[in-house]
Amino acid sequence: MSILPKNLLLPQHTLTGAGSVLELGSIASGFGKRGILVHGRSLERSGILKNITSACGADLSIRSYCHAGSEPTVYEVDALRSEIKDFAAKWVAAVGGGSVIDLAKAAAGLADHTESTAFYQVTPSEIQPSTISLLAAPTTAGTGSEATVVSVLTNPDKRLKQSIRHASQMPKAVILDPQLLSSCPPATIAAAGLDAFIQAFESYTSRHAVPFTRSLAECAIERIAANLLSLYENPEDTNAAAEMLEASYITGLAFSHSRLGIVHGLAHPLGVRFKAAHGLACACSLPAALEYNKDYIQDHLNTLKTRCNIDVNTLVSNWMQKMQLQNPFTGKTIEDMDEVVREVLNSGSTKANPREVTADDVHWLTERIFEG
Repeated sequence: MSILPKNLLLPQHTLTGAGSVLELGSIASGFGKRGILVHGRSLERSGILKNITSACGADLSIRSYCHAGSEPTVYEVDALRSEIKDFAAKWVAAVGGGSVIDLAKAAAGLADHTESTAFYQVTPSEIQPSTISLLAAPTTAGTGSEATVVSVLTNPDKRLKQSIRHASQMPKAVILDPQLLSSCPPATIAAAGLDAFIQAFESYTSRHAVPFTRSLAECAIERIAANLLSLYENPEDTNAAAEMLEASYITGLAFSHSRLGIVHGLAHPLGVRFKAAHGLACACSLPAALEYNKDYIQDHLNTLKTRCNIDVNTLVSNWMQKMQLQNPFTGKTIEDMDEVVREVLNSGSTKANPREVTADDVHWLTERIFEG
């Protein structure tokens, strides 16, 4: 087995440390004088947005674009693509959570394209290389989107949640500033942290894992296990924030190359139908997935126990209890089960699962998830 994935894609520049987001302008200037800064409402309320733009200097022309909130839709990507064209932007900087970064990534990647984002979501073969540089500074530790070529989008008309991926959409620069997590609500820390941990675990056990990705994933699993609860209990713990940010980042590097597994194959269609936070949907899908995959991943589970002293199922169960998280699927009913099965089986995450998944298996898994 090769140590490296066949195609290794990494950000060109990664900057870490408290206050490093104030260097965004100097980094962005290397890509052009005009750019759009995509952010969430909390960045503006906290005053951090003003600090960033003030530090950029007069040489740059920057237009601010506020993400409306929730998971990005194909229609919001279309709106941001229009902004990029109208402003003649050379770069797009995303300072926010995974939704902000995915929105900016998709819009920058498709800025010069002619069809709607909905078209490219289902016809990825038509995507051409991006001409707009992307910079990313995450304000949550969870999705790892700052280190991937993937943007996860929803089409509310079709109740479809599906990713767009293209090699050229890897961010050119990443800034990991732990101070950006200081105002992150505990519920967001919990959901994002669970997402990061399960992404690391699924990357670790993926059928496409290689030593490079598995090493990154194992490192992330250890870091998240040691720091998630500390950050949840004290969002101003900059040491825990820095550990979680770096763990989320290397998780993104890992699963961007290895893909994930059945947990994420399930979490996307279930989350969009029941409006459940993605990390929570993953956590609630994990026990059934562990039972389903146990004969295929036992060696990996044993390694994590002996080398890292981590029992994955017990750890996530304890987190759910201590962070007072409830299963949003308990007692609910799926009205369009055939469509859910189709989406799960078509998912690239499902196809990377260590055990092949059938339609009957999807029924078995969802029954256990919805039992609570």
